[in-house]
Amino acid sequence: MTGSFLVPIIVPIVAVLALAFWLGLVYRADAHPGWKAHAEAPGSAVTGLPPRTGEPAGHQGGELAPSPPEHGRAA
Repeated sequence: MTGSFLVPIIVPIVAVLALAFWLGLVYRADAHPGWKAHAEAPGSAVTGLPPRTGEPAGHQGGELAPSPPEHGRAA
C-alpha cells in the first residue's frame, strides 16, 4: 500500500475544518451586508450634481414618456 496511514484521518478533518470556516465567513457576510452602511444617497458635494427639487411637470411616477414622432417616417 502506498502513502501514509494518517492520510485517511487527516484529510477529512482538514476538509471539515475548511468547510466550517468557509460557511462561517458566508454567514458573517450575510449578517453584515455592506449596503446597509449607507443610509442615504451621496449629496451634491459628492456627485457634483444639483439637488433635485421635484419632478418635472407631466411626469407620471417613473414611467418613460413616449418619443415624439419623427418627421418623414411612417408610423
